[in-house]
Amino acid sequence: MRRRTVEEKLEAIRLVEEGASPRSVSDRLHIGHHQLYEWLAIYREKGVSGLENKRNCRKNQYSFEDKCKIVHECQESELTLLEISSRHGISSSTLGGWLHKVSIGGMDALARKQHIVKEQSGIVMKRIPKEECEKENERLRKENERLKAENLLLKKVKALVEEREAQNRRIGRGPSKN
Repeated sequence: MRRRTVEEKLEAIRLVEEGASPRSVSDRLHIGHHQLYEWLAIYREKGVSGLENKRNCRKNQYSFEDKCKIVHECQESELTLLEISSRHGISSSTLGGWLHKVSIGGMDALARKQHIVKEQSGIVMKRIPKEECEKENERLRKENERLKAENLLLKKVKALVEEREAQNRRIGRGPSKN
């Protein structure tokens, strides 16, 4: 995804303020509508200076205490996620991620490095070494082959049963009880 210039952002905002719907503007300019809503909130909160690309920002610029303060504000205030994220200069997806981490692991989850832990369907899983992944993949391949063979066998059995039932119907016998 390429970064938009301040002029492109202002053009999108101008179109919305002239009466066009944010969805139609986002479709016309090939911008995600959530992104456009964020630009609008930032523009209303901080003006043009808030829209400038900040290329020198660090990946993890917020301390644990800052994150806790922002999450607490989000939980306690009547403001929307978009309003709070634009107020603090972070994306709403980042703030949503912090809220998700807190809902699963409490405030302490904001302090831990989360790149080593993946969450899938409520179960927290640690990354495993590559060799173990390869072993697990091989085990799963074999299991898949076994299940395919079992499936084919069951289809053949079903076809034989159906053939026998059809044959019995032709000669006037009723369906089998088994």
